[in-house]
Amino acid sequence: MFTKLGNGLTKHPRIFIFFWLLILGAAVGGAFFGFGQGGLFDRMESSETMATGTESSEVERLTRAADGSESVVLVVDGVPVAQLFTDQTKVGAMVTALYGMMSNEWISAVTSPFSFPDPQGQQALGFYSSQGAGFAAVVTLKPEFSDLDGEALHTARKTLDDSAATLQTALRQTLPDARVYELSNAKVGDSINELVREDLIRSESVGLPIALLLMIIVFGGVIAAGLPLLGALVSIGVGLGAVWALTFYRGVDSFNLNVISIIGVALSIDYGLLVVSRYREELAEILSGDDVPTVIPEAHHSEVDVPAVVVRAVRNTVATAGRTVSFSALTIACALAGLFVMESAIFKTIAFGAVVVTVLAVSTAVTLVPAVIVLLGNALVRPALISRVPGLKQLSKAMSDSSGDHGVFSKLAHFVHGHPWIIMTVVAAILAAMAWPIRDLKARTAFDEYLPPDAPVATAYDIVQNQYPALRSQSIVVVADTTADSALPLYQYLGSLPDVDFVMPPQPLASDPTRTLISLHVAAQDQVGEKITDMVLALRAGDGLDIEYPILVGGAAAQQHDFVAAIWRNAPLAGAIVLISVLVLLFLMTGSLIVPFKALLINSLSLLASLGATVFIFEHGWLGMPKVLGLETFIIVCAISFGFGLAMDYEVFLLARIKEYWDAGFTNDEAVERGLQRSGRIITSAAAIIVAVFVGFTFGDMVAIKEIGVALAITVLTDATLVRMLLVPATMTVLGRWNWWAPKPLAWLYEKFKIIH
Repeated sequence: MFTKLGNGLTKHPRIFIFFWLLILGAAVGGAFFGFGQGGLFDRMESSETMATGTESSEVERLTRAADGSESVVLVVDGVPVAQLFTDQTKVGAMVTALYGMMSNEWISAVTSPFSFPDPQGQQALGFYSSQGAGFAAVVTLKPEFSDLDGEALHTARKTLDDSAATLQTALRQTLPDARVYELSNAKVGDSINELVREDLIRSESVGLPIALLLMIIVFGGVIAAGLPLLGALVSIGVGLGAVWALTFYRGVDSFNLNVISIIGVALSIDYGLLVVSRYREELAEILSGDDVPTVIPEAHHSEVDVPAVVVRAVRNTVATAGRTVSFSALTIACALAGLFVMESAIFKTIAFGAVVVTVLAVSTAVTLVPAVIVLLGNALVRPALISRVPGLKQLSKAMSDSSGDHGVFSKLAHFVHGHPWIIMTVVAAILAAMAWPIRDLKARTAFDEYLPPDAPVATAYDIVQNQYPALRSQSIVVVADTTADSALPLYQYLGSLPDVDFVMPPQPLASDPTRTLISLHVAAQDQVGEKITDMVLALRAGDGLDIEYPILVGGAAAQQHDFVAAIWRNAPLAGAIVLISVLVLLFLMTGSLIVPFKALLINSLSLLASLGATVFIFEHGWLGMPKVLGLETFIIVCAISFGFGLAMDYEVFLLARIKEYWDAGFTNDEAVERGLQRSGRIITSAAAIIVAVFVGFTFGDMVAIKEIGVALAITVLTDATLVRMLLVPATMTVLGRWNWWAPKPLAWLYEKFKIIH
């Protein structure tokens, strides 16, 4: 298949390039302009629940308005309530301004302190700031607003923003210090989307130039270095279009883009680097006329038919490196497929995006990049300008990807052969020390922490939480399967719980009047911390409750607990999918029963070490990272899935070359030395480049993206140095010929179905 693909590429490179340009244009058009349906950022939304089918998600569903209507809280700050009623003119001006908003076609009602017969009565008190600094109004939107989509939704939201701005202007005519802030789920989502957009631009503007510089040094030229980045940009562009298409079928969270971008850039660079490197190796071998590949002799540049040589080298590259990266992508896709069995929609969406971008990364590497190489012709053969720059020429030569069978990495492997047990012991001890902090790992999910601290919506959120007990996000939400009158004993019990500073009186559910809603707030610094979580579990268990009707318990802490519990429930199945897939695929690649099990064991230890180091960094606020109470739950799962995939990526790169030499008749140690020599520079160069990209993601403001950037950077760095360069050669030395052992029935199966020939 890959031989035919190589032949087709070299005969019709323009067709392949045109195809990618066509797909890219359509994808970018959809993602950024939307074709009248709203662009990707306009269609993104924040999750209402992290785990479907749980008790907290059921509470979330039940507490929504019966008619599906949404509401917006308008916080009017800078209005001294104590002085307000001394001037009836000001009160009248506020009433006029507030109800002037009713002219907006999407507003069905405006509820404020002035909606009640007595604006200073008991009913109105909940709408005044507890600090006397202002008041709040709840704007109810028409049910039809929830059905809007794309450009229509964007236009409607703009009219609401304009109404709020008009309100502020009207209020300032009599109250010059008045400030109006909006708070709603949509406003929070828009603010997070904007932060995601800014972080994405900032991170890639930092990481990609550094990656390009490193690749220029590795390849000794701008053109060769730009090819992997070309593949990365195309993969991400088409991937964004695929995610945009997905928004028509299900909700997609905004931070999915950063996560997908991370894996897309990493794999595109990995695969592009291997393909371009193998092409240069094949070209060097052809030009040298020797069986042992060397650096391209400059004397041959004007003496050979370069286009014919390029065609032959590209075909050989697609047949060898193309098969390797395709196998690697298949392995990674299987590793990510475990996320599909998770109950949380966010994991399914991430899995979809990650698998799509993995397929795109390998597709561009084996089709687009070789097609561009064919069209470039002589460009990659001529000496690059960097070779004339003092210092850079020597550095580029030292990091050159075109190396022989003997060099720094083969010498390293030879050293490892002489001291395998010492090296295994030392490396294992280092990994264990790195993994030790994982015992302090705390998974948390607190969406208010995603808000940009300087955004107006964050100001509105803080004011409501601190000054409006009746409107703030409650710590615990209880739905009782009884009437409001019968729920009074439950209301009294909830009010007697320790540290409860506010309980909303029982009220019938709008969606089901036969049920009652009671919410309460707990005076705790961490609203998803251990204290409130314990209260949730105690209520669910019925501890101390003397009631005869069932209750459901929700809220932020309950959602976090249910999310983590759902992950643990599905982890065995997800793990089984990954383990079985990887075992089967690695067996079909190597023909060994030992190598796949060893790879799984080593990669698992490497992942634990990397996650432990990440916990330590964020727990103590090291390396300029913010100090947090725990790692974001979904980031932990993504870091494990993506980290395992990238580790398998390097495992495949290394084993593929070692297997080539083993099949050629070399001894186990010789195969390891030559395989490491051939792949060592690619692995370390790719790791250095990808780490630079991952570090770029730490320059954003969203803490969750900082966490995954740090986690994956440590994973790649650990895997490419301690694991691939030392631990794998040491274990292969100890096992010797047993590395390649398999029972006869499995050996027969391998010969019949093997993937890499």
